[in-house]
Amino acid sequence: AAKTAAPAPAAAPAPEASAPAEKKGPQKRPEPPDINRMPFTPDSIRIVMQYYAADIQECYEEILATKGSTVEEGRILTTFTISPDGFVRNAKVAKAGTTLKNERLNQCVINVLTSINFPPPPDKREYPIEYPFNLKAIK
Repeated sequence: AAKTAAPAPAAAPAPEASAPAEKKGPQKRPEPPDINRMPFTPDSIRIVMQYYAADIQECYEEILATKGSTVEEGRILTTFTISPDGFVRNAKVAKAGTTLKNERLNQCVINVLTSINFPPPPDKREYPIEYPFNLKAIK
């Protein structure tokens, strides 16, 4: 009998994170990190935040594209708390440490932050996080 390749498990539509992300045009984004397989570590938090930095950049580009917008390059310092279940609570843009002052941009950034999930902390504590985003136009 001819050997056939074993079928892939039905529950795995996304390739493993170790597979290189293929570039298929600007809109094709890799799957978000699988937080169910990640430990709660500073590294995991950084990986998750780097993934969502693209959405923060999009907030910025949207404001740039607005007629009459005078947004400069700059930095946004965000603060939030990772709750015991891995959700983002109390997302804010810190006034100190933020050079980009734009209310619409801040609101967009807060919306992105509140949509993020992290691996839940194993000790069921809340973790306050400060995370800066350096934003400039990508020409």
